[in-house]
Amino acid sequence: MSQSPQNPAHAPHPLIPLAGELQPQRIVNSLITGLIIGLLSAITAISFAALVFPSALFEYRLFGIGLILMGNLVLGATVAILSSYSGSIAVNQDGPSAILALVVAGILSSMAVSATPEQQFYTVMFMVVLTTLTTSLVFIILGYFKLGGLARFLPFPVMGGFLAGTGWLLVIGALGVMTDSPVNFDLMQPSQLVRWLPGLIFAVSLLLVLHRYNHFLVLPGMFFGAVGLFYLVLSISKTPVAQISAQGWLLGPFPTGGLWQFPLTVSNLSQVNWSMILTKSGIAATVLFVSIISLLLNASGIELIVKRDVDLNKELLVSGVGNLFNGLVGGIAGFHAISLTGLNHRLSGGSRLTGLVAALFCGITVFFGAAVLSLVPKLVLGGILMFLGLSFIIEWLFQAWFKLPKAEFLVTLLIVAVIAVRGFLEGVAVGILVTVILFVVNYSRIDVVKHMLTGRNFHSRVTRGRRQRLLLEELGESILILQLQGYIFFGTANNLLGRVRERIQLALSTRVRFVLLDFRQVTGIDSTALHAFLKLLQLAQEKGIILVLTELHDVIRDRLLREGMLNEVRFLQVFHDLDHGIEWCENQILKDANITDGGQNLREQLMELLPLPAQVDNLLNYLDLKEVGAGEYLIRQGDLSKQVYIIASGQVTAQLELPDQDPIRLETMSAGRVVGELGFYLGSPRTASVVADEASKIYVLSKAELEKMEAADPEAASAVHRLIIHLLAERVVHLMDTVNALQH
Repeated sequence: MSQSPQNPAHAPHPLIPLAGELQPQRIVNSLITGLIIGLLSAITAISFAALVFPSALFEYRLFGIGLILMGNLVLGATVAILSSYSGSIAVNQDGPSAILALVVAGILSSMAVSATPEQQFYTVMFMVVLTTLTTSLVFIILGYFKLGGLARFLPFPVMGGFLAGTGWLLVIGALGVMTDSPVNFDLMQPSQLVRWLPGLIFAVSLLLVLHRYNHFLVLPGMFFGAVGLFYLVLSISKTPVAQISAQGWLLGPFPTGGLWQFPLTVSNLSQVNWSMILTKSGIAATVLFVSIISLLLNASGIELIVKRDVDLNKELLVSGVGNLFNGLVGGIAGFHAISLTGLNHRLSGGSRLTGLVAALFCGITVFFGAAVLSLVPKLVLGGILMFLGLSFIIEWLFQAWFKLPKAEFLVTLLIVAVIAVRGFLEGVAVGILVTVILFVVNYSRIDVVKHMLTGRNFHSRVTRGRRQRLLLEELGESILILQLQGYIFFGTANNLLGRVRERIQLALSTRVRFVLLDFRQVTGIDSTALHAFLKLLQLAQEKGIILVLTELHDVIRDRLLREGMLNEVRFLQVFHDLDHGIEWCENQILKDANITDGGQNLREQLMELLPLPAQVDNLLNYLDLKEVGAGEYLIRQGDLSKQVYIIASGQVTAQLELPDQDPIRLETMSAGRVVGELGFYLGSPRTASVVADEASKIYVLSKAELEKMEAADPEAASAVHRLIIHLLAERVVHLMDTVNALQH
């Protein structure tokens, strides 16, 4: 009978909820599913009302039930119409209800004895209204600024602790609903045991049956079965209903009057104890936290069920608007219900009509269900609440034992214990503290050093002569290169300082002279990390080491400048990028060794490839010698490749030029190097530009001249090819050294 979910690309406009759903079979499916979901929603809503409006407010409980059912009506209808997924079902939720029950208990115990039941009720009612409206505002703000993903950063053990703690509160609240008394050792007395033990048995039965048979009719069937069994026992024992009602076994009898009245009137406002609301606002604020987590968790679960993406930010906005209406009619904060949405998806293919029918059912209950509601046994409602609470505890505590590392499980257990012993607000505080500690501990384990290299296997992009290369390989260990990553704070900064100190002390054959810190992948640093960098500079001054900082972002540069660190000129150097920083260090090593040759010139290289000087002279006759000034382009990126260039003297740089960016240096070359050979041989456009860094002399070999050489003097042409192959091989070896270094 179930239909496939709508194709998102052809989904009806959310403001036309019935578009595409007017087929007779789908209408029937939607109506039946809506009635079933509406019944489930009404049952749980009445349970939450019994939890939030306890026996101390008995004469107003019917009014409270009406408020919550009316809230379900406006919330469910709003989400059904506006949600990004057409089958979304939203109802009042257990988490906010459990916390509000705790707040209500505190309000009733704290209000003066002289306070009338009317004053107590309206104080409680407006606490509920303000909590729902505040939740609405927070939902709308988070959705508007697209912050829905932030809640996903909450560590799983902490999130589990909050939700398991919510389950504990539901269990305690269920005991209160069934016994109309505080939870203490008196509950073990026979007179009290008989009131809550059947409810516990009913809750456990629900858990076992639903675990084995996950059918949508199980819960309503067992609910009506339990109610029927209760009245069957009364019939067999010939106990009058009036007697049972007088003894407090039933939800009613209720005072005469309407089930719902508009709550926000001047007369009602005058009965509110605002100072009491302000006193309890801290605990009530935790409703926001639990609601945000639960909504985003449910939305993510809905994505898995319906196998399509759900716009989290839009769902926050939609839930915010729904809770705005919900709060105005006096309802408890609510949002998407993953189980009911999944049921709608399975039975009707995700119809908006289902959500509207379910919401309407709650509205019908408001206006026509008062007499029936008064006959509902408290132990059945308490059993449903206990079932919900035990479900939370089993999922987020018992099952977590098998899923989580033991250290993380202990965090979850700690939060639940604090909630149980001290209260929910204290549990939230411990959860936030544990979140911070977990972040610090786990993030400090992340190595802020992405790569630790040396100048021996990681070079600048300046092509050196043979003698220079040999010296830099010999003394390369004197250049320590650290490529940093992530956000650097006190934990990771101190680890960095320790690693540099250890590396300096372990240097045996070659003393570390330069420490390069590359900040290209650093997102930020905190004040304590700045102190660690100052200590690193002090270490450099003490050991006679030059600290080189590269690619500092503007924010990091400004912070270092304010600390006075960049004022150091003797032991600190700053460069635009890592490549130029390494080049400066290499130049210092070469300068101290007094090796300034730029490598072999073209004649010297050709003499090693051709046996006779005359052959070298003959080859050079095929080459044109041209002079280029500093800053002059030898090759422009994108041009056709018709020539290859050999540097006779001077220096040029190959660079990649991208729009709106500074040129990226690929290689700086001096005498004896070949430029443009790849495009020349492949016949492809130039992939980079080549610019003269200084006045230079360049040999030019065109394709036409090379073809003449190959025909007239094959040995000379072979020498040219071997020269280019040799230089390309050197580049490949250099590249492999760099790749191998980055893999360690």
